[in-house]
Amino acid sequence: MNIDTEPGTLDPTQQQWVYEAAVGRNVFEALTRPKGDLSDVEGAAASSWTISPDGLTWTFKIRSGEKYSDGTPVTASDFVTSYKRILDPTVAASYESFFEIIAGASGYAGVDAKNAAAVKTFVDGLGVSAPDANTFVIKLDHAAPWFKWVTSLWLAAPIKKSEVDAAGANFGAVTPDAAAKIHGNGAFVISELVPKDHITLSPNKQYRTQAVLQKVQLLYYTDANVEFAKFQNGELDITRGVPSPDVPTVLGDPKLSKQVLRGPTLLNWWVDFNTTKAPLNNTDLRLALSKSIDRDSYIKNVRKGIGTPSTYFIPNGERGYEPSDTQKFDCTAAKASLAKAKSAGVTDAQLATLHYMYSASSARKVTAEFFQQQWQTCLGINVTVDAVESKTYARNLRTHNYSIGGVSGWQADYPDGQDWFDIFVTGSGNQFSGWSNKQYDDLVQKGDNAPKQADRDTAYSAAQKLLEQEAPVMFLYQDEKFLLIASKVKGYTKTALDDDWIGDVATPTSMYIAA
Repeated sequence: MNIDTEPGTLDPTQQQWVYEAAVGRNVFEALTRPKGDLSDVEGAAASSWTISPDGLTWTFKIRSGEKYSDGTPVTASDFVTSYKRILDPTVAASYESFFEIIAGASGYAGVDAKNAAAVKTFVDGLGVSAPDANTFVIKLDHAAPWFKWVTSLWLAAPIKKSEVDAAGANFGAVTPDAAAKIHGNGAFVISELVPKDHITLSPNKQYRTQAVLQKVQLLYYTDANVEFAKFQNGELDITRGVPSPDVPTVLGDPKLSKQVLRGPTLLNWWVDFNTTKAPLNNTDLRLALSKSIDRDSYIKNVRKGIGTPSTYFIPNGERGYEPSDTQKFDCTAAKASLAKAKSAGVTDAQLATLHYMYSASSARKVTAEFFQQQWQTCLGINVTVDAVESKTYARNLRTHNYSIGGVSGWQADYPDGQDWFDIFVTGSGNQFSGWSNKQYDDLVQKGDNAPKQADRDTAYSAAQKLLEQEAPVMFLYQDEKFLLIASKVKGYTKTALDDDWIGDVATPTSMYIAA
């Protein structure tokens, strides 16, 4: 199957992108995992857990016989290691904000990562412990029912401290010897790694439920046309999608149409604006650029009908979904916003410096050229488009070395608003605009902490409206699954949380190839 891009790391603590999760979620397993219907979590590496009456202490019992793929036992102290690494400022995990609810973690942003003594004091003071080999205890700053979903994230799986210590900064390196250096507790192991080409997964013989599939090859085809051709030739069993121009052909083909898998997904896409530098530190300019994009035309002509135009943050199907017209296509309003930006000091010379950066592929090139044409037609702004290699793209986003970048987005890690709104809080490792707004931060904190769901909903709603009005990103569309899966692939349960591997959330071990 195709996962588009080679993972940047095999270290679950530092993984961030869906193509990394496609490996991480199957080589490592967390305390819990989502049920197939996403109604709740169920035990994974933990067989059971209890929550204190005040909601502050979560006690997990490690499953009896839980082992790494090399046969060594998984212990509670391994979870202490993984949770502390997530919150270690020197590691700089992208998802650390999800774990700042742990007692002692709220001061993460204020710790100087270069001060070894300060880092040690901070990490040692975190509310995670292992009273014995089979008991892992987490203490929270405040009650949070949604924390159960955090315990299901693959990046919080146990890791072997001996392997981390031996590799140092190179732990998780994507190298041919990875199979000998990384041992997880998930359903699969890395049995082969050919840099820039593929990763092969095989069943973990120590896992409690043996996978039916004996080999899963994860390939890297960034070009959707190449991927489509590989599927038609029988070289791929599952695609990530279908090239937009070929969607009508696929739907009209008697054979291919029977291999289409289509359905909603909790995935929203947007374009990032670098708010740390002029001229995109001007809100009216950002709104002008957003309002000048005809999203209906984008879905029809670029996406060929796949997806839903989106000018909102929380996707339809998720609690907190609220349609909004704040960034809706309106060329007249876009011109008015541009005029306001110019009256505030934005110059034509600054506008001439705008570049749209994208991760190079034929499909993304079409998107880039669509935006370029829309901005020119509506606003008279000539935006230069730059195609860059995928790792350069990711690095430039993180370091704010760009002006406009896309397309980025978020797919729900778990079905709770906290998973979404924390993306845009100040200092989050998962937002690339550099935007910081205290009012937004305060609203999100209230939504995260409020014991009553109604109060959470009210705070999150206000935060969403503010985010749409400030426009650090240009909301674009809500995605849907539209991919090809060979008729011979059976035994999977599709969920709205699936990443690059259909069934990887709920049923990776039950998938099989029919005779």
